[in-house]
Amino acid sequence: MVSIAIPSSALINERDEKIKTYKVGQIARAAAVFRVSEIVIYRDPKLDESDFIADVLEYLETPQYLRKYLIPIKSSLRYVGVLPPLRIPSHRPKDLKIGEVREGLVRKVGPDGTAWVDVGVKALALLKKACNIKSGARVTVRVCSKKPLVVEESKPAEYWGYKVRKAELKDLLQREDVVVTSRRCSTPSVEEIMSLKSPTLVFGSPEEGVHEIAERLGVKIGHLKCWNLVPEQGVETVRLEEAVIASLAIINFLKVV
Repeated sequence: MVSIAIPSSALINERDEKIKTYKVGQIARAAAVFRVSEIVIYRDPKLDESDFIADVLEYLETPQYLRKYLIPIKSSLRYVGVLPPLRIPSHRPKDLKIGEVREGLVRKVGPDGTAWVDVGVKALALLKKACNIKSGARVTVRVCSKKPLVVEESKPAEYWGYKVRKAELKDLLQREDVVVTSRRCSTPSVEEIMSLKSPTLVFGSPEEGVHEIAERLGVKIGHLKCWNLVPEQGVETVRLEEAVIASLAIINFLKVV
């Protein structure tokens, strides 16, 4: 699976909260389209909007019927209503089908350990073989029966969404298969791209590339892989959300052909 990393200063050129929200939504949508497993926000002291970016990303990834339980009311989410839904497989409609996998939230656990899960319908589902599970936990379940409504823990066979994490750049660059993206680098060969099983693509901000941010932070990039995935660009600067889409499209294509 592919991961992407963006700086906390990713929205540094924007002042309008609506536009900021929309741009984060574009990144979330690109991540979902190309099955990104993780979005990392690395801290840039020049502008640290990690919490804002993470709030919007996590809101979009959470199934609609669980948001009222998992997502508190925040000013950072004021404009999320303008964003189109991700429509990923974990965002199921209200109609249940036996055998389908859904996201759920443990609403209550009885004294005997019996757990009841909200799976997006009026009735709570009995969770079979619940073991050491706590109320408030998010779980992935399979629908065993509708009358009575019974589910069991399961793992999805399809893309299920991304995780959101915060990190320091110096720690992020210690990962295996990390790739710095920059126009100052060379274009990778097909063999180079294919050789990485789980790459983490690191992007810069609208004002500075990864090298400039790293230099300002005193972080050494050294001999890490550095790729230009938008060669011969026809514009002065490629916007972050555009670079994310272009880079993921190339990697996705080469990984499936």
